[in-house]
Amino acid sequence: MTVRDVTTKLAPLLQQLELEQPRVVTKTELQSAAAEAGLTWPVEVVIRRLRERGWLLDLETRGVWEFAPAARAGAFGSGDPLIELRATLQRDSGAQFTVAAESAAYLLGLTSRRPELEVVGAPEGVRLPRALRKLRVVRWTPSNDVPVKGGLPVWSTATLIAFMATRPSGYRDWPNVGEWIAQAAREVTAETISKELGGRSRAVWARAAYLVGRGGCPEAGARLLALAPPGAGPYHMGDRGVSGRYDKRYDVVDSTGMEVAAE
Repeated sequence: MTVRDVTTKLAPLLQQLELEQPRVVTKTELQSAAAEAGLTWPVEVVIRRLRERGWLLDLETRGVWEFAPAARAGAFGSGDPLIELRATLQRDSGAQFTVAAESAAYLLGLTSRRPELEVVGAPEGVRLPRALRKLRVVRWTPSNDVPVKGGLPVWSTATLIAFMATRPSGYRDWPNVGEWIAQAAREVTAETISKELGGRSRAVWARAAYLVGRGGCPEAGARLLALAPPGAGPYHMGDRGVSGRYDKRYDVVDSTGMEVAAE
């Protein structure tokens, strides 16, 4: 096991890191922190000595390390499955990556089930860095503001519902949606969802209206339908080869397996 000692020279820097408790730290940030702590070593030397002593843990994201505070009692990672996304965004604050789909539902507090494979959202055409390629990626550019949850940019509830209505196959935990769709429906408005749906077909709008209606907000669902472009259904949500639940109000056939309690 790496010996986690604290040398006299490193003590002021480690004290500063312990106070700030960064989850990840970049080379530039370490250089600045070391200067503030009175260290005159080159930043490469500072990083090497912190790594050797188990205070910095290597990541796939180049130029960024995970900080392992003394509270862990060893050179152990946090186990954060989104640590590489944190590192990517810390290195490049302008990167357009967000927590998406099932991962967004978890960080928004809608579901208590964390996905086995975390999901990152990225605009079309934007290449994922190597460090994020072990995660699942969905292509979507949010039109609503992106809230920050747990220090990460996360799709809003309106963005999540719009995505699910647009690409039902892109969401992979439909059987559990019934447990939280009522909460989600209360958090959105027809206007915030319609902001995400501009230019899309009536089928997408009808599925979004159906989700909001199933969540116990039929007025918002009706408002969405009123804003939708013309078209003719029925509209399918889920596998067309599987028999589904037909909702006449929205002209939607739902074969996702979603069950909503106390309807």
